[in-house]
Parts: sequence; structure tokens; C-alpha cells
Amino acid sequence: GAVRTQIEGIDIPPIGNAPFSAKVVVSWDEPLIGGGTLSRKYYTLVARDAQGRVHRETRDFVPADSTAEPPLRSLTIIDPVAGTRIKCTQAGLTCSTSEYHPRIALTQEPAGGPLALSAGNVRSESLGNQTIDTLTAVGTRQTRTTVSGPRVILSHTDLWYSPDLQMYLSVARNNPQLGQLTLTVTDLVLGSPDHSWFDVPPGYVATARRSQ
Repeated sequence: GAVRTQIEGIDIPPIGNAPFSAKVVVSWDEPLIGGGTLSRKYYTLVARDAQGRVHRETRDFVPADSTAEPPLRSLTIIDPVAGTRIKCTQAGLTCSTSEYHPRIALTQEPAGGPLALSAGNVRSESLGNQTIDTLTAVGTRQTRTTVSGPRVILSHTDLWYSPDLQMYLSVARNNPQLGQLTLTVTDLVLGSPDHSWFDVPPGYVATARRSQ
């Protein structure tokens, strides 16, 4: 009967020649019905090598004031060269392999990243540039207007995009209904990570390959 919340993490495109490893820290201050705020956090480890292979994790929230390690739920390894996606689930210590087909970009992305364009009820404005972990990041603020009966709800999202890594280094969402959610790339190390990031972890059992 428990409800598990899934947060959409920072997208890491499987592109070559832009290797790195990092930690993505997620914090969420969720407003409660009747007043008060529920504050939670977790982190995930991410990496990409020069071939474009991507390693990323899914973890559960822990209380914001907790020193406990966020429980690992799963990890995914994407290999655009081999055309495979390996997903390893912590609960059963199993890994399944499926086909991976990269998305085809039909248009050139704007300088501020793929979400920087204004459309419909979303207005975008520039926040300028700043340096994050030695990288230039281009800032964009998106304001979304939602009409709910007599109410007009404004939601803000601040995005800081790295053209060098072709991904966001910081995302901060402020929504009156969902609260304040921030995703921040920290402990960034540029250069090729160890090959073990892209191997099936010890103790996991690989199952037969399946088609998507």
C-alpha cells in the first residue's frame, strides 16, 4: 500500500568525447496538506566514458536530516555503440539486457539546452552565464502558467546547462503544489572514469537478453 515517488533525474545523453563522473544530489521540500513541509534527499552516482557509455543509479529518499545512505534501487548502463541497455535491480540482484536505440535529434538544440525554448504556456528568459566546477553554464528560467478553476498557478524552473557536457548541471523547480525540488551535479571529475562503471557489478546475475 506504500506510494513510491519517482523523480525525473538529470538527463545524460550518451555522446562520445565528453567523459566525466559525478554525484547528483537531489533535495525536495514538499508542502503538506494542513501546513508544514516534508524535507527529503538522496543522491545518485553517474558517469559517462569517451565512447558515450552512461552509468546512472536510482535511489530512494531519506529524511533531509538523516546521515543514512540512500538505498540503491537500481542502476542502468547504456552502451550506444553496442546498442544495449543493462538494468540491474538491487532487490533481486539481477541484471537484464535490452536493445537501446538513441534518440534522433531532428533540430539543433538552443544554447541553453533542450528545454530553453518558449512554447504555449511556458515562457523562458535568460539568466546569463556562470561557472560551475570550472565549466561554463548557461542559465534559463522557465515560467509555466497553469489555470486550475479560478486559480492561476505559476511554476518556476531554473536550469543551468553545460554546452561542454551537453547536460544540465543544476535544475531547481519551484511549484506551489509540489514544493521546491533541486537537482545539483557535484563532485564532478572530467576525464574517463574507470571501466568498472560500465560492467555488471559483482554479485549480480545477468539474465537473458530481451528485445524492447
